[in-house]
Formats: sequence, C-alpha cells, structure tokens
Amino acid sequence: MSAGSSNARNRLQVARVFVKNDVNNCDCDVPAKERTCWKLTNPGRCFWNCNNSLTRPRKGDYFEWKDVALEDGYYKNLIYSMKQQLDSKEDIGVIKNLRTKNVEFKFLLSKHGEEDV
Repeated sequence: MSAGSSNARNRLQVARVFVKNDVNNCDCDVPAKERTCWKLTNPGRCFWNCNNSLTRPRKGDYFEWKDVALEDGYYKNLIYSMKQQLDSKEDIGVIKNLRTKNVEFKFLLSKHGEEDV
C-alpha cells in the first residue's frame, strides 16, 4: 500500500488484503478478501469478508473468521499495543518528512523572492 492510501484509512481497523479463491462469493457475487483486524477486541486476527463490505452504503455481508480468537490477556494486549506503537512511529516519520519539506519550500520561496528584486 502506498503511504497516502494507508493514511486515509483507520490503521487500527483493517490491513493486509488478499483474495481467497476457495470460498463462496458473497450474495453480491464479489469474491471474499482476507483482512486483518486491528481493533482492541481482536488485534491481529484474520478474517474473510466481501470486498464490498467496506463501501457505503454497505453492499456485501459475507464474513468468516480465518483463525481462532486469542484469549483475553497478555498476548492480545501485547499485539494491540505493538500495533499502536508502530503506527505512532509511522506518524512521527511522516511529520518529520513534512517538516523537512516545509523548510525546503521556505528556502526555495526566499530564493525566488531574492531573484524578483
């Protein structure tokens, strides 16, 4: 996924999408996709659902868990916490890049202003 598209979605909800060939299509005839849940209730848990399930208005309703749920406790909380830490580091990197670009643009604008004099 590109950085722009990943920032447009809620990173704690769904990531990593793959086509599942051996599952029935949804009622809307769209193949199911594998996704990874990043909600607090099921962090890192994979599931299959209709590709149209994320559209508004919602068109497809096919849903199936791929793996078993983790028991509440240490590992479930650890996975969720690690995902949040990764996301915050990504956000910090984006902010640093934007600040660098801002400084570069200010420099270029100041040079452009000097040329007009």
